[in-house]
Amino acid sequence: MLEILKIRNIAIIDSTEIQFKKGLNIISGETGAGKSIVIEAISLLLGSRASIELIRSGCDEAAVEGLFNISEIPWIQSRLQQMGFDPGLTELLVKRTVHRAGRHRISINGELATLTLLQTLCEGLIDLCSQHEHQSLLKPQTQLDLLDRYGGLSEPSKAVSLLYSQYRQLHREKDSLEKGESDRMRRLDFLKFQISEIQSASLHPGEDEKLHQEKTLLQSSEVRVQAAENIRKLLESPDSESEGVLQTLQVALQKLRVLKQLDVRCQSMAEALERALVEAQEVSIELDRYIHSIDLDTERLQTIQDRLALIADLRRKYGSSVEEVLATLDQLEKEQVSLGKGGERLGQVSAEVKSSQEQLLKQGKKLSNSRKNISELLAQSVTEELKDLKMVEARFLVEVSSKENLQEWSATGADQVQFLVQTNRGESARPLGKIASGGELSRLMLAIRRVISDRGGIGVYLFDEIDTGMGGQTAFQVGKKLKSVSLYNQVICITHLPQVASFADHHLVVRKTISGRRTTTEVAELSPAECQEELARMLAGPILTRRSLENASELLELAQGESRAEKNS
Repeated sequence: MLEILKIRNIAIIDSTEIQFKKGLNIISGETGAGKSIVIEAISLLLGSRASIELIRSGCDEAAVEGLFNISEIPWIQSRLQQMGFDPGLTELLVKRTVHRAGRHRISINGELATLTLLQTLCEGLIDLCSQHEHQSLLKPQTQLDLLDRYGGLSEPSKAVSLLYSQYRQLHREKDSLEKGESDRMRRLDFLKFQISEIQSASLHPGEDEKLHQEKTLLQSSEVRVQAAENIRKLLESPDSESEGVLQTLQVALQKLRVLKQLDVRCQSMAEALERALVEAQEVSIELDRYIHSIDLDTERLQTIQDRLALIADLRRKYGSSVEEVLATLDQLEKEQVSLGKGGERLGQVSAEVKSSQEQLLKQGKKLSNSRKNISELLAQSVTEELKDLKMVEARFLVEVSSKENLQEWSATGADQVQFLVQTNRGESARPLGKIASGGELSRLMLAIRRVISDRGGIGVYLFDEIDTGMGGQTAFQVGKKLKSVSLYNQVICITHLPQVASFADHHLVVRKTISGRRTTTEVAELSPAECQEELARMLAGPILTRRSLENASELLELAQGESRAEKNS
């Protein structure tokens, strides 16, 4: 159930905290006081789209928080666990923040969440019933869900849905295998060619890089030999017309040795020149070795070029590198194995489709029979409730039509459900959407919810002025029905009618006040005495009189008597 609702800076509400309790929570107040803001705030908690128009004038940010006690709602606990939250949680805290700059935030139990996650989690947590929310009841899927809830058929329906999903998946696979048999054979032939093409190349990881390095060296062999020869000539200078570097160094060293005999300061220069001569001689020897080591094998160069051309062709077809080509080979081989088993798989799938179809037909027909049987009970129960709501001549019908052709089934089985109602004697039954009177549709919605309220599954029933257009004894019966629903579920009801409000277990009033240039709405909890005064105001207007208070007291006593009788029945 919803325990606490905090609203900040939404419309004309500055800041308020509303505490709801078990049973029937009534919210009353003058038209325009801001009762609809409470509905808007709760809708935000359920995942409705946020608009910056909700933000209070002069503020940049609005926020709404809701604390739910989910200790008696196991499906919400299970859904939270499936979404990664701690198991065994008994509270659900939802917070939404709407910023004028568009930076909206959502948190669930203190963790940031997306709008989709919030909508998925809170689906079915609160059942909103209002003059503006009739459309959901008009949807065939909603009507089917209500029938299943009433008949306790939710689990069989889920089982059929699972069987249907499995059947459709197997059937799609079978169709794909049958249609793709010729494609499979063509693909296998092409795979065989591709695999053979790659395998015959006997590639090795990194091979192309090594070949490129070797190719570069081979292509530069003549250039490298010529350069080394030129350097050696400069050092040794076999040309008689000029002296080489070695010879020049030798002559210079001889002269420096003579100079050293005359001046000892030339000793270090002589030693340095002698080292230079030795290193130059060593370079000359290494150059000779280098020249003889250079490979001038043109055949090897051609072999490498051919190999690189083959690798380039494979890379163009199968990947940007040798490693990617080898990875492609692995994928192609796996696909070949998988496609090779395609013929076997077709036989297996055909057998599985037949078995799945038999199970689906069996369980689906069983579910259809159950729905048809329970539909009569639901129709009778709702019809009886309508009589209490002053629709004595009304007759509620549930039409269940089943498809014989399995291909026309859906995830909900073979059935299509339509709610019909005959509002007056002698008239034909019509679909709910054809009912012109909003008051009649509101009472019908209440009757259905009254019938299914003790079946569980809903955390909170929220009724927003569904009693519009009613009064007198009919309104009193509406209050009685709401009270009955609240025996099994928490009910929050916004109403203008004292007959409905008199059944409240917990009465809240919305008041609008003006301070300076600002209008503010507050939500206050009423004491028993204040409840009587509020009922008197709703009965006779803002000026309280002894007569109006007596009428309010009498109405409260009457409602309390009906409530006690309902509990004891």
